[in-house]
This record gives sequence, structure tokens and C-alpha cells, in this order.
Amino acid sequence: MANDPDQIARIEAYLSENLSPARFKHILGVRETAVALAKRLGIDTAQAELAALLHDCAKERPDDELLALAKRHGLEADEHEQRTPGLLHGKVAPFVAAEQFAVGDETVFDAMRCHSTGAVEMGPLDQLLFVADFCEPNRPYTAAAEVRELAGRDLEAAALEVMQFKLRKTLLKKQPVHPDSFHAYNALLDKRTRDGND
Repeated sequence: MANDPDQIARIEAYLSENLSPARFKHILGVRETAVALAKRLGIDTAQAELAALLHDCAKERPDDELLALAKRHGLEADEHEQRTPGLLHGKVAPFVAAEQFAVGDETVFDAMRCHSTGAVEMGPLDQLLFVADFCEPNRPYTAAAEVRELAGRDLEAAALEVMQFKLRKTLLKKQPVHPDSFHAYNALLDKRTRDGND
């Protein structure tokens, strides 16, 4: 089922007004990638479009605003998120989507919540957004093109590649790794091994 064009137009207008041009361009790239992959892999394109458009809708809000938004909705910020509130942008994005645009799809919300760190339980839409966010056409790194090609054949393998890339990058920068990222990586690796994929 297609999304309501008026709702999509309202979302696009909000994003272009509230985010930097570079961030808005990134989001449009994620949508293009997510919808193309969804068509290819038989995943709901309407959900893919909404999740892609809204995943970074709170990305450029100030730290105190992100923390306040989380608190107002009873979302407990862990120690990593307290220290780096930017990590919360995916988890609070569903609140913005619901309040501003009356979006109420939990599958879409789940994908938005885990698009940065991944999660232990990731459904097809979760993996799709996680991968599309990494490999949209505006991403400068060479791994993006490889992941995009792989995703069309094996979305799960592409998600694992993205997790490995992100973990390596975080470790090289000597930054703390969010536990969700470790747990997501281990869970997907275990699943791939059990299913006979390596």
C-alpha cells in the first residue's frame, strides 16, 4: 500500500525546514536506497519510505532537547546516552513522527529506534533501514557501494558488514561502543552461523 502523498509532502517540508541541507540530502538518499531495496527484496515499500524519511528527524536537535524528549515520554536514557545524547535521536524519532505526522506504525518505529546501533532482534525492515542509512549514494566511503551491492542479494550479510564497519570505526577512534551494537553484532553472527551462512 502506498503512503498518503500529502503526508509525505508534509514530512519533506518539515525535514527541509528543520534540518541542514546536507542532512536533508542524506535522508532523501536513504529513502531512494531503502525503497529500491524494499522493491527488490519484497519488503513493504510504504513502510520503508516512512522509516527512511523519519529516521533522522530528531538528529540535529540539541542534547538537552533530546534528553527532555526522552524523559517526557518515559524513555530511560542509559549511561552512554546520558554522556552522548545524540545517540538518542533514533529512539526519540518515533515520538516526533507520532506527534507531528500522526504516524503510528510500530514496525516503522522499531526500524527508526535501532537504525544507529542495530538491535538483537532485527526484522527485515530494521535491517533494511540500518543498511540503507549506511550505503545511500551520498556516503563517501568505498564500503558503501560494496554494501549496497551485497544488500540486493543478502540483506542479512549486508547488515553484518555494516555492524563490523561501524565497530571497527568506533574502536579505531577509541570511542566507547554502545552495548546495543555489541549485542546486535553477536546475535546476528550467531544467527548466521546457526543458519549455515558465514
